[in-house]
Amino acid sequence: MKVFLFISVFLLATVVSFGQTRKIDSLKQRVNTAKTNKDKLYAILNLCNEYETLPKDTLWNYAIKAKAIAAAIKDTRAYSLAIVAQANAYIRWDNIDSAKALIEPELLKYKAGEPRTSNIYFKLEQAKIDCIGGSYDYKDAFSEVYNVIRQAEKYKDSVVMAESMNTLGAWNYDMDFLPQSFNLYYKALSYTSNNPRFYAVAATIYLNLASNYTWTGKQDSASYCINRAIVLSERIENLFYLSVALQKMAAIYIEKKQYAKAEQAILKSLQITGKIEGGAPQQDKLLVLASVYEHSGQIDKAIDVLNNGLALDSTFKNHSPHSKKGSEEKNLQTVFYYQELAKCYRIKGDSKKYEATLERIIAGKDAFYKANSAEAIAELETKYEVQKKETTIAQQKLALIKEKYFFNGSLAFVLLAAIIVWLVFKDLRRKQKLKLVKLHEEEQRLAQKAVADAEESERRRIAADLHDNLGAQLSFIKRNVNFIMDQPEGFSVEDERKYLGYVNDIAQNAMVDLRETIWVLNKDEVTIQEFADKLKSYLRQQLLDKEMISWDFQEDVGQSWKLSSGEVMHLFRIVQELVSNIIKHSGASHIIIKFRSDAPNTYRLELTDNGKGFDIDGKYEGHYGLENIQQRAKEINASLTLKSDAGNGTQVLLVKAQNNPYGVYNKPPVNTNFSK
Repeated sequence: MKVFLFISVFLLATVVSFGQTRKIDSLKQRVNTAKTNKDKLYAILNLCNEYETLPKDTLWNYAIKAKAIAAAIKDTRAYSLAIVAQANAYIRWDNIDSAKALIEPELLKYKAGEPRTSNIYFKLEQAKIDCIGGSYDYKDAFSEVYNVIRQAEKYKDSVVMAESMNTLGAWNYDMDFLPQSFNLYYKALSYTSNNPRFYAVAATIYLNLASNYTWTGKQDSASYCINRAIVLSERIENLFYLSVALQKMAAIYIEKKQYAKAEQAILKSLQITGKIEGGAPQQDKLLVLASVYEHSGQIDKAIDVLNNGLALDSTFKNHSPHSKKGSEEKNLQTVFYYQELAKCYRIKGDSKKYEATLERIIAGKDAFYKANSAEAIAELETKYEVQKKETTIAQQKLALIKEKYFFNGSLAFVLLAAIIVWLVFKDLRRKQKLKLVKLHEEEQRLAQKAVADAEESERRRIAADLHDNLGAQLSFIKRNVNFIMDQPEGFSVEDERKYLGYVNDIAQNAMVDLRETIWVLNKDEVTIQEFADKLKSYLRQQLLDKEMISWDFQEDVGQSWKLSSGEVMHLFRIVQELVSNIIKHSGASHIIIKFRSDAPNTYRLELTDNGKGFDIDGKYEGHYGLENIQQRAKEINASLTLKSDAGNGTQVLLVKAQNNPYGVYNKPPVNTNFSK
């Protein structure tokens, strides 16, 4: 408790005793001393440019005041800049929909090519990108950013280029594409210079680079980037950037076990954020402070910080009508608090409080899931309404029975007995139904969990598959396009056609791969005959323009049975890798592909070429095709045999069988023969 009181008093004293920054104080002074409406308007707009450092309510009030003045003096450009300020306030409140509703109609009034208004156009575009990115709609977001990059490059706006490249780098980091993220950040830095107009964007680039280096375990590089960000943030007096930088630095100090420095950094971050957010809870930073104390063995201090942070969070009320509705994020943050608190109680050996905190974690997770289960709530409400109506009907029936009792006294006993029997029977049925409903709900819950787990596993597999194949192909296309665009000395038209041919081939292969992937993903299961037909179509597309290579496809499918979409994907990738290796490396003039299936869950796939062969036991640096094929065969529980002799070609045999991998496939394949 003493730790929290010290922090609170210290922060309050700091906020009260000093202004936010000298820059903010100076801009506010200009607003207060402005003599005309126009002077006041542009003084307010200059102040709103510091939207990350201003408190949200203050930013909102200034934006509304600027809109009113701009409308009164009919200054349309200033009105649009006031809209940007108002949208930034909405974004600070995480109210993305309201921000978009302001920005999109205003953006239609401007174009990038008009010199007097191009800065307004780019500010509106940046706010729109922040909205789209805030909703994680990356497809539309990437398209919007590339449109801005084209405009900025055309009109040579280096600040906008740096901001856009930085945004793309951050989104690639979010999607776990770290190499691309690093490249984009350093490309963004290349557009900056030591000119003060680049300080803000350079600070954010260095902060993002620090996150990349921290994630890859390069703490020294991360520290360097954070120190650069701190210097730039102090120059432009941006409290938000400075606070974030100090929080990141505290996390690095914890990793390096320099706990005194970590404590100093996070306390300063808390102090700075207090100037921006006032008395709002700073949960993420208090978690870092608690982590400092927990790692340094000061468990009681960590517990005090966490408990008092929870207390502050429960008493704080955000009365702003402009903020995003809902408390899911708050519920999840509270769970993180309780998880850290439980860890501290466990280290301290306080089993009673540890168990109580675990119960709070469970309750917090339940609250979070409940808040995200609108369908479940709607279903419960429907059931409640049905039961309510049934109860009303029962009451109405009982009232009729009572009326009949008064009119038919002679039948009262019989009717009463019948009613009692009926009610008892109904109650028993109700209890039985309730029991069945509970059992059904439990089955549904378990089934949904199983489906969710399976979907998550399938998503990861598909993502890895697309990354390994399409990612590599697109990277190849990008490298060749960049090479053609740079056009080294001596680069001829023939060279350009050759490299464009490479790009065309890889693009065609990527389209084929994507088409086959989509075909598989659109099906839960694929019959063995459908797979054989699709394999023929795939081979025909891959080998159609390979005039130097002839090929035969032989199939013998006896019974109709189904393969899972995952197994089909693995089989396609195996054939793709083998055919690609034959085309690139074997020098073969003829390929034979045989596919047979006599019984469910059994098949034999054989590829033979008359090429130069290769050393199976040799080491080929940078080539992992055979390893990938072997791994895929293992994934589908099939046996893989490879035979190759110098000058005698290569034979690859993939067999899957229920019992003996080879016993059911000794006779030669017959039936249909397709050849080029």
